[in-house]
Amino acid sequence: MSREASLSRRLLIAASGFIALALVVAAVLIGFVLHRFVQGQIDQRLDTQIVFLSSMLRADANGRISLTGNADGPPFERPRRGWYWQITGPKNALHSASLEDADIESPALAREERPPQPRKGPDKDKNERPRPADGVGPDDEYLHFRIKQVSVSDFVVTIVTSSPRAAVWGPLREAMTTLAISLAALGGALLLAIMLQVRLGLRPLDRLRKAVADVRGGRLERLPSRQPVEIQPLVAELNGLLDQNATSLERARRHVANLAHGLKTPLATLAIVASADGAGNPATLQALVTQMERRIRHHLGRARTAVLNGPVRVQTAIAPRLQDLGDVLGKINSDKNVAFAMNVPVDLMVACEQQDFDEMAGNLLDNAFKWARGKVSTRAIRQNTLVELVVEDDGGGLSVEQRAQVLRPGERLDESAPGFGFGLSITRELAELYGGDISLEGSPMGGLCVTLRLPAANAAGSR
Repeated sequence: MSREASLSRRLLIAASGFIALALVVAAVLIGFVLHRFVQGQIDQRLDTQIVFLSSMLRADANGRISLTGNADGPPFERPRRGWYWQITGPKNALHSASLEDADIESPALAREERPPQPRKGPDKDKNERPRPADGVGPDDEYLHFRIKQVSVSDFVVTIVTSSPRAAVWGPLREAMTTLAISLAALGGALLLAIMLQVRLGLRPLDRLRKAVADVRGGRLERLPSRQPVEIQPLVAELNGLLDQNATSLERARRHVANLAHGLKTPLATLAIVASADGAGNPATLQALVTQMERRIRHHLGRARTAVLNGPVRVQTAIAPRLQDLGDVLGKINSDKNVAFAMNVPVDLMVACEQQDFDEMAGNLLDNAFKWARGKVSTRAIRQNTLVELVVEDDGGGLSVEQRAQVLRPGERLDESAPGFGFGLSITRELAELYGGDISLEGSPMGGLCVTLRLPAANAAGSR
């Protein structure tokens, strides 16, 4: 099997793509959640520092601000690490020890007009959340700011706290690295699970392949019927095909056997004629040779049709064929003055070759005319997907044992009558070839009633 047509390869590629996409989406979503969480922790730390500074902030009558205690707790005591705070009042500014007398210029402060309008209402200051901002610190490092304006003794004071961006990206990078390793391990485990699942899932197909090989090698006649639900219809179709091929082969063998039986009598006659006439009568020899050639061509053609399961789109109108056969047989048996009655719809058609129908109907009518005392009747009717052709005569009829005997190849009840005993058996095999059958019963007329069933023309495709 080529790699391009491999089912397992297609399944693995599709599963790998889906797993990779799912893991990437999961990594992005988890990264976003982690970033929000880490950033929230940093913002909470900065906001706590703003609240702490606000609680110690005082302003005199001139607007100069001061703190009542030391506000440089960890991590704001480490110089030049990005953890800063700055309080800007109307007259002066206060800085964390980590700034070392440097100033913070946050983007928000740069855009704000100074001096701002005084605000009143301490409750409003408490409910107002600090605003976020990003910018560059005194040493050109990237900082994240939290900014809040509060009122102290009727003076507006701006409190700014900052943290280094590395405080966010550092833990986030470590968490994402661990996450990436975990997701990669998860992806590998899922891929191995998918490979195992594909291998287990396709195992019934491998067993089916081996079973087909066993059938081909003659070790099995049919495929095992116990299969998974998904491939059970396929196995049923394959078994049906095997049964159909076996039936076609058996029919072809019977046709060849009929050919052999049918040639025995002409060959024996040919041997007798050649022995009696020396070089032989050319006319007699030619008739026998023509008869054998016709039988060979007919039986081999039927054997080939049986192997190919026969024609399914051909159709033959039966009314004109029966009328022609009745006229011909009436003339042949004119000395008996047999009355021929026919009740067949003119539009009734069967799905078989005209030559095969002529042989089947001809055999039935020939027997009826041969044994009838004075009347032969034929009628036809459609029953669902089949056409039933009934031929009756007022002859002596047959017993139940005799009916089964005459359907066997080469069996004759009256050796003195002309023929070889293959007419009804050939008719039966031709009918079975097309999916029909033949049955013999007693007739109300006193003789034999023969029913020939053949597929209707527009129902052949449904066989």
